[in-house]
Amino acid sequence: GAFDRFLQEYEMVTEINHPNIVEIYDLGVSDDHAHIAMEYVSGGDLKQRISQGIRPQEAVEYTRQIARALAELHKIGILHRDLKPGNIMVRDDDTLALIDFGLAKRMRLEQEITGNGEIFGTPYYMSPEQGHAEEVDERSDVYSLGVIFYEMLTGQKPFVGTDAMGIIIKHTKAPVPALPNHLSIYQSLNSLLLAKRPADRLQTAKEVLEWL
Repeated sequence: GAFDRFLQEYEMVTEINHPNIVEIYDLGVSDDHAHIAMEYVSGGDLKQRISQGIRPQEAVEYTRQIARALAELHKIGILHRDLKPGNIMVRDDDTLALIDFGLAKRMRLEQEITGNGEIFGTPYYMSPEQGHAEEVDERSDVYSLGVIFYEMLTGQKPFVGTDAMGIIIKHTKAPVPALPNHLSIYQSLNSLLLAKRPADRLQTAKEVLEWL
């Protein structure tokens, strides 16, 4: 199953040619091992950049780049499902490259590949529906982008807890945290990205780009 997912990941990403998605060069397979040869991104990941502090204007630009990558993925029917700062690399020219599509799946793919009703992803960045192993669509990735946007602006995750289920419950039930006063210009967008119900969110990555 893991090997099938590896091959599926490669096949999906090779369909994409986008400046904000990592470039895949080659796939190598032997009897016992497989590898992907991809673009080298030397600037570290977005998690490191957040720890150093990000100006609001930079957060907006990074969010725009991530939304562009998501729009490209969603256009060909791929959900990322594990969008987080550690899966977003920063190039030397300050452009972002989305990586690690091991949890991505085609929206119309049969459930046998990933299992039925299993939870995949990182709780800090999971949408409420993904955390409860419900059906997900592109609005789940939009929610994860909202978590990242909040973290870039404030340096803090919107929901934390002592265990995974506690964090998942907060995503489902806790109010969307308000941004500090000096960031209030972004509150409307933040609330639309982090809405509990998918129907209350911005519906697509393209809508996120329009707001930005």
